[in-house]
Amino acid sequence: MSIYKNAINSIELGVEDFRSPDPKRALSATRNIVAGVLLLVKHKLQLLSPSDSDDALIKQRVLPALDDAGNVSWLGSGKKTVDFQQIEERCKSLGINLDTKRLGKIVAYRNRIEHYYDDTTPSNVRELLGQSFLIIRDFLRDELGLDPQEEFDPEVWSTLVDNNEVYERERLDCVNRIGLIDWHFDALNEALQEVSCLSCMSTLVDVENTDVKREDAVFKCRSCGTNAPFGFMADRAVSEFYLSENISSIQDGGDPAVILCPECGLDTYDLEENCCLVCEESMETECSHCSCSIPTTELDGSGICGYCAQVHFKDD
Repeated sequence: MSIYKNAINSIELGVEDFRSPDPKRALSATRNIVAGVLLLVKHKLQLLSPSDSDDALIKQRVLPALDDAGNVSWLGSGKKTVDFQQIEERCKSLGINLDTKRLGKIVAYRNRIEHYYDDTTPSNVRELLGQSFLIIRDFLRDELGLDPQEEFDPEVWSTLVDNNEVYERERLDCVNRIGLIDWHFDALNEALQEVSCLSCMSTLVDVENTDVKREDAVFKCRSCGTNAPFGFMADRAVSEFYLSENISSIQDGGDPAVILCPECGLDTYDLEENCCLVCEESMETECSHCSCSIPTTELDGSGICGYCAQVHFKDD
């Protein structure tokens, strides 16, 4: 069976599991749907792999080989295929249009329920199906040049569409309600609108009241009912929102987008704003001793670079 056929079968089996009244099928639904989505992306990588490379782009290990003429080629090695991180890296490198942030969330949810089965509620699986539908639809249409509706059994496609419409209405309501509060910073507003619940990882996170100051806001998950205060959710939201950007920037030798705030201890100090998005404290970025710019890794609120601090400490 081809990778593509396996992908479609896995998604259809996942939808059948989702429609089952047996709650035990929720775990199977999650596994099948996520597996099917990942297989769709691997199918694309397989199509882009050179014909004589043993499907190099979907293999975890890729090794160089020399032919009789001394030319170097790259061959896939072993049976293990790429994991999510490698999929993300290769799609970015190859210019494949994939919503890796959304895909990362459903993979993280799948990984979590492998250890905590109690988190597999119908609401969570419904949301996962809604998130997956957007990836499936866009990837089939934009990257594989296929009509998504024609690739699935009509009943399966109808379930995907209907479930997505329910999820999108709930999601839009949460986003709109969060947007009614003045969070003081656009970046924080965007991050909070995408935050996920710590308990069940649902993105259907709402605020209990919209007519409050931001520090008094209480967040509530519509899936599991978990409550959390402003500071906690702001820290989680900013960390999630800038995670990929931080990793990419650091890997390229640059600075992260956000760092720990020396004042409140949260991971919410925005370097572009030069201000903490929660406590709103700012740091001096120019050393008061030598007037040089303080490296990001040495910002601690003292206003002194590492070298001058060391010299000053020795003098004391």
